Amino acid sequence: MLFRRKMCVALIIAAILFLMLASQSIQRRHFLPLSLVLPISWATPTGRETVVGPTPPPADLTPDPPRTPAPAHTTKPEAKQKPEENSQSCGCTESCISDLGRSDWFRRRYDPKQQPVLRDSNNNFDPEALRWWLSLQRAGNDQSLEKVMSEMFKVISPPTVDFKPLLSTCRSCAVVGNSGNLRQSGNGNLIDSHNSVYRMNKAVTRGFEKDVGNRTTYHFLYPESAVDVARGVSLVLLPFKLRDMEWLTSALSTGQVKMTYMRVKDRVEADKDKVLVVNPAFFKYANDRWTEGHGRYPSTGMLAIIFALHTCDQVSVFGYGADQQGNWHHYWEDNRNAGAFRKTGVHSADFEKQIIQQLAKEGKISLHL
Repeated sequence: MLFRRKMCVALIIAAILFLMLASQSIQRRHFLPLSLVLPISWATPTGRETVVGPTPPPADLTPDPPRTPAPAHTTKPEAKQKPEENSQSCGCTESCISDLGRSDWFRRRYDPKQQPVLRDSNNNFDPEALRWWLSLQRAGNDQSLEKVMSEMFKVISPPTVDFKPLLSTCRSCAVVGNSGNLRQSGNGNLIDSHNSVYRMNKAVTRGFEKDVGNRTTYHFLYPESAVDVARGVSLVLLPFKLRDMEWLTSALSTGQVKMTYMRVKDRVEADKDKVLVVNPAFFKYANDRWTEGHGRYPSTGMLAIIFALHTCDQVSVFGYGADQQGNWHHYWEDNRNAGAFRKTGVHSADFEKQIIQQLAKEGKISLHL
């Protein structure tokens, strides 16, 4: 009985082995390898079957390097070359003076690095500019600039004002000359509507408010043209020589200086905390870049305009040049032959007029003649 069971088991195992061998033989005769049936890109090669099909170029066999995602904001190289053309430096809705990209003529002349006023330290004087300035009007003293400045800043407060443009503000300025063409102009309200109003020398407002306004923010003068300046107004000294700084110190304190090259006002009323002194190097810059050496040095009016270009975002100019009859005189004078400006030879009125007109043409100032 046991022998018969063993024989049955052996026969069953033999039958199973036979069926397995038969099945493998049939598959070899009638079916191709999987790698030959499916496209190469889909097949998963194993062993020697990876050689099947045409060999792709080496570049296709090399896996791509991992890619770094591009930044969210990509700046084109061209945009980095002249950022000032596509950005605005102040808060004005229209263009700002300090935006240099709109005028090649202006860019060649305007230097944003210029420091318009003297500080009590870190003025970094250019030696050549200082030598030129010291030669303008010799005052006959032997004190150094550093010594004169040291004494001056004991009387006036060192300036804290920062003239750099800000995106949060739009500083509009009116520079008001003293030309007779302001008579009957009716520009008083327009002038006073500006944030700041610049006047110069012996400018008079009382009785002429309708034509010239009555507000003053900065009053430019030098010893020979000095007047009292109301409290709250900044006296801006245009020093053409060392003696002018000595005069300022004296006029606001002891009153000892009574002469420069002529008799001068020995005392001046002004707010000592608001006094500004134009940097001597700024004179040289104005002479070289703007008036281009025409005349011995720029006029007070021209210096005031260039000063405004560096301290304002938008500038309007009033009352420059001769009146409609060609007379050079001041609007408060009845004597039409009183203005000697054009006859002195110290300044070039005609060339300065051309520069002012070109500034208007370039869109850097609004000109009201």
